[in-house]
This record gives sequence, C-alpha cells and structure tokens, in this order.
Amino acid sequence: MLLTPAGDAPSQPGLRFYHRPSGEIADSIWRELRLHGLWRQADFDAHEGNTLKGAGDRSDWLPIFANWFPLDTGQTWCARTERALDPVHLPNAKGDGSLGDFLEAAQNFFARFDGRKIGVQLSGGFDSSLIIGLLRHFGISHGLVGMESPRYEFRTERIIQQRLAEQNGDVALIDEATCLPCARLREVPPHQVPDLFSLNLAQDRDMATACRQLGIEVLLSGGGGDSLLGMAVPTEATESRWRPQTFTDSFPVDLVYRPMGIEFLSFFGDAGIVDAFFRLRRGQGNDPLKRWARRFFRDFVPRELAEYTYCADFWGRSIDGLLAALGPMRELHAEARELSGNAYFDAGRLEGLLAEDLYRPRKELYQRIEARTSAAVWVVSMAKWIGITNSTLRPQRGESWHALNP
Repeated sequence: MLLTPAGDAPSQPGLRFYHRPSGEIADSIWRELRLHGLWRQADFDAHEGNTLKGAGDRSDWLPIFANWFPLDTGQTWCARTERALDPVHLPNAKGDGSLGDFLEAAQNFFARFDGRKIGVQLSGGFDSSLIIGLLRHFGISHGLVGMESPRYEFRTERIIQQRLAEQNGDVALIDEATCLPCARLREVPPHQVPDLFSLNLAQDRDMATACRQLGIEVLLSGGGGDSLLGMAVPTEATESRWRPQTFTDSFPVDLVYRPMGIEFLSFFGDAGIVDAFFRLRRGQGNDPLKRWARRFFRDFVPRELAEYTYCADFWGRSIDGLLAALGPMRELHAEARELSGNAYFDAGRLEGLLAEDLYRPRKELYQRIEARTSAAVWVVSMAKWIGITNSTLRPQRGESWHALNP
C-alpha cells in the first residue's frame, strides 16, 4: 500500500548517499524512502551506537541503511573500509604565524560576504566573542543573535553578552527557556536520516527568525573553536587531526537556516582560518582553558575573557529540556512503534532509561535518550510526510499488519 506524500521533500544538499550495490552516489534517497519503504528498514541501534561514538570523527559510524550510506558535508566514501570517511584537513603551513598573518586570513574570510549583512551567535563565550572582536576591528557592520538565561550557571556568559550587546545596535537575545532542547518536537520537518540536531530545532528556528527580523543574511557560529584553540597542535601539518567539516552541522543549515534565506556556518570551519590557527599554535600542547588565545587576542575580546578563565556547566539546562519533554517524548515513541513496527521502540526500552536518575550527569544515559528520541521524531516526521497515520496502519478484519505495510 503506497500513499501519496503529504508534501514536497525538503532539500538537504548537505547530504549525499553512496549506493553500495551500484557504487554510485545519489543526491538524495527521498524516492527510496517513500516508494520502496526504505524508512522501515532503518537500523536504530546503529544510530544509537553512532551517537555514543560522537560526531568528532564519523569514520567509524555504522550505516543506518544496509545499502545506502549517508555522506555528510565534507565526507568521502572509503572503498577499503566501506565506510563514510571524515578526512583530516592538512593545514597549509606556509606563513609566518604572526597576528598579521591571521588577520589577513580573517579579512579574506569576511570578504566573501561583502554586500551581505553578517550576524554572529552571541553565546557569551570566548570563541564567538573573538569573531565579534574581529568584525569590529575591520569595521564590518554586524548583528548579534543569541540565547540568554537567568540561570546561575550562565552568569559569566550573561555578563559578556551584556558587554557586547551594549556596543551594538542590532541585537536579539532570546529567552532560552522558551526553546529548550527537545522543545516542539512535532514541528521537526521530514529528513532523510535520524539526526540529533532535530532535537534543537526550536532554538535554531527562533534564532533564524531573529536573524530575518534584523536583516541578517549570514550567521556565523563559534563551532570548532574548542578544537582549534584547545587541542594540542603538532609541529607537522601531516599530523593534524582537525576535521573542520564537523564544525558546522548540515541539519540546521539545510532544514532551518537555508529555507529562511540565511547562510549558517562556522568561522572556525573555514580552511583559511584553520590554516592560520595552525601556524599560530604550531607545536603547542593541550590548552582546554584557552590561556594562550586569551593572551594573544586580548585586544579583541572583553577584559573578562582575556584576564579570567572559568568552567561553564549547562547540564541543568539540558535536563530541564528533557524533563519538560517527557510527555511528548513518550507519545512520539509509542507512535513510532506503531508506525514502524520496529521493536526498538518497545515502551520498556525507553522506560528503562527514564527510570534512571536523570539529574545525575551521566553522558551515556543522556546520549541514549537523545538517540532514541531523535529516532522516534524521524519516524513520525517521515510517516507524516508520506501520509501515513496510525489509523491507516490498523488492519481491518481479515487483513494482516504486514499486508498493509509492504
């Protein structure tokens, strides 16, 4: 029984798919998901396992579908390992490693957006503050969009946000309590593979809306700053372990910002910026508090960031979002069980996780819940797009469930 899609398939140019039997790469698998029922063949245990491995290097990720391997932005297919490879960027080491060298790379990056209004995600952290300081240094007009919170854990970031907002006329600060993680899960559009970033849709959508209101056409994030400023840097470029393609996630790019006419990317993901940081930090060891960067860029960031270090903990925010979404999460999980017929969504498996102490900061537990929730969101969004509802799945007298679901 094939049903007509309820709407057009969203564009996801950040994703391609390697077809194992033919060896060809396809721009999308929407047809296979709908007409050939590929969405019912997803391996959600693989998705959960990939979540536990993390997104810093997706080369060991297992495929969600047996014959279709997703290739995210920057990934290539490795025939030897039969995996989607996350290649390491080999920096260009030619340069004097001076501030002038870095500023030239930054100016070249910003020049790409001449004539378009730039915005920066105002997080209150060092990385985004550095981007803002560079824009001010070059005299480039820009707007600021961010999430603000009265939480105690956010006290330092809040002060930095206030300092920077006072110096800029185009600022939009959104109450984070209105778009916590896992909010508005039923608004998630259909997407070709389960994705953890679907759980942050509300926050990205609200920031994109704020960008449009401010006329921002390019939004820069500080994604990847922890890697470039905090990781050890080898002396030889061939020993680099940086993967800048992982600094910006394709889900919000394709499904939130681009449809609203906004280009969303990480400043630190640009190859020229990566190269410049390699030359600046060549041979340095691990520096998780970014002490070197705070000293070197002290003229570009607020004094509080140059003279002090601090440790931020946003576990409470994540748990607040999770607890607020328990009802919708259970409903989506149950719907996914009925829609897909997949035992992965048996209620006992979810309840076993939720029976744990959710206030205890256990990363693996939270990752498993995130993986399970994003999988359920994917199934429900996919079924809605195809036009399947729970009522269409319930067999009439004399019919079997499998007869309705080829």
